[in-house]
Amino acid sequence: MIEGLVAGVFLFSTLLFLSLYLVQVKKNRSILTNTLKLLLNQELENQSNKIDKEKSNEDFLKFISDSREWAYNYIESVQEKVNKFISDVEPEIAYFDEYGVASSTYPHYYSMKKISGAYKELKTILPDDYGKIE
Repeated sequence: MIEGLVAGVFLFSTLLFLSLYLVQVKKNRSILTNTLKLLLNQELENQSNKIDKEKSNEDFLKFISDSREWAYNYIESVQEKVNKFISDVEPEIAYFDEYGVASSTYPHYYSMKKISGAYKELKTILPDDYGKIE
């Protein structure tokens, strides 16, 4: 009888520990699954952040490149227009500078003197060798 009772207690405790073990295994698997999901989500978020950061860097570099190209085109356009103005006006300014003193009594003398000074100042914008190297 005692042997039956001991066997029953042993069997009961074995089943109890087995059920507790299985419950713990199930909890561990659940924790492991949640941990893996969390790590996967975190990795995906990091990749997304890297992609966003790379995209931002690419956009910034494109902006810099486009700005540089625009600036060079603008400078080239301005230099061409200033050079055309200088070429068109230079004979008149040279004539005024050479013979303007003789005609200082004309009403446009002081205006032409101002224009001549502004022309010479504008001419300093262009490099000395502009249009010579092509």
